[in-house]
Amino acid sequence: MNGSPERSIPDRKCRARLAVALCHPDGRIREAALEWAARSPAPRPLLDDPSPAVVRAVTRALLPDADRIPHEWLLVRTGADRPRALHVAAERLLRAHLRATVRQPRPTG
Repeated sequence: MNGSPERSIPDRKCRARLAVALCHPDGRIREAALEWAARSPAPRPLLDDPSPAVVRAVTRALLPDADRIPHEWLLVRTGADRPRALHVAAERLLRAHLRATVRQPRPTG
């Protein structure tokens, strides 16, 4: 996984490396891959990962910026037909999104 963590996941080759790293048996490598992905502008697709551990890690990474996640995108993932880890994560992020949105100053005018 070469490249700067500040950059998005730029191409198919990097995304493939990230996918391999997220499945690696060494927890340190999976953790580093999650940290790298979380710092990219678009870690949201990882929330749909089938592994509950990955979903939890991505949720923790996304919580500080939950107000940047479209609430419609989160609402879709709260459905009862979704895996439990995803459903719980989406609800948690949605609550954080709403709290952050309510706290934002309202425009005057």
